[in-house]
Amino acid sequence: MEAPAYLSPSSIATYRDCPQKFKLSRIDKIPQPPSWATHVGSFVHEVLEHLYQVDPDNRTQQTLKTLAADRWAQSGWEAKVNALEESQGSIGDFKRQSFTCMTNLWQLENPQETELDGLEHEVIAEVEGVAMKGYIDRFILGDDGIIISDYKTGKIPNPKFTPETDKFFQLLAYAAMLEAADQESTTKVQLLYLGVPVSHELAVTPVNLSIAKGTIVETREGIDAALSAGEFPCNVTKLCDWCHYKTTGECPAFKK
Repeated sequence: MEAPAYLSPSSIATYRDCPQKFKLSRIDKIPQPPSWATHVGSFVHEVLEHLYQVDPDNRTQQTLKTLAADRWAQSGWEAKVNALEESQGSIGDFKRQSFTCMTNLWQLENPQETELDGLEHEVIAEVEGVAMKGYIDRFILGDDGIIISDYKTGKIPNPKFTPETDKFFQLLAYAAMLEAADQESTTKVQLLYLGVPVSHELAVTPVNLSIAKGTIVETREGIDAALSAGEFPCNVTKLCDWCHYKTTGECPAFKK
């Protein structure tokens, strides 16, 4: 078994949720089929990325509607949604849910007054000796430093089960990567929950940045130790009910 050459913030989150799921998806490379929720997120991201590539004066909801129709056709989204193994509704339901998320952006910011300096920005860096790679949804070069933000189309995590440092881990990891790669400081990270809509923000401090770096190093060490031992434990929780590897029986904890 070989570990991936690079870790990403999302793969680190997978390992922390369940080492066995990390092994099946990232080492054994057993694909997981897309879900309704992941398709909604991908479609919304695609359309909003194109929205911010047009002139600011043209970033209207009418332009958004035109872009959504264009991306729907160009990327073959109807076939993708129809191919889902488990659907939560009709094509019309999918379009309505996605377009609601898109138009909710106007309740969080004015796209005509928001200038983004980076979209789907690839960053490769070594954070405390750990090779990292990922794509930042969007960032702004502010007067005091970078502001990183990410669209979320799902529910807001319950604070009882998701501490603030976990909720913002992905963006704090990107802040650490930008610091390592470009010597650029991030001052703030934002989670834009488009389904609600509400924005959650966190000031980046030496303390929470250090915690994120520690998580990256600790996860790399855990993966290396698991590879040496040949053991990736299963973390059996309620989340298993939504795991593809449980339903297929590929997870050792649920082998038939």
